[in-house]
Amino acid sequence: MTQKVRFIFTLILTLLFMGLSGCAGATPVPVTPTEEPVEEESVPIPELATVSEPVEVNNCLECHTDKDQLISTAKAEEVIVSENEGEG
Repeated sequence: MTQKVRFIFTLILTLLFMGLSGCAGATPVPVTPTEEPVEEESVPIPELATVSEPVEVNNCLECHTDKDQLISTAKAEEVIVSENEGEG
């Protein structure tokens, strides 16, 4: 019996410490002073020509919105005969 009580006491004590450690929160990182940037003469940068990438064509939208094409390419429905009915 004492071994069972000791185990339960240890378990409760461990859970209590884990719960309290979660409430401690994060420790703040001390802020290090940074030097102010020194302003230098700005040299104009020449603009580079932009490269435009080709636009991808989405053919899915064309096929799936064309009703006539959907009907013509549709798979015929198969009639499934149920084997659960009839003479046994």
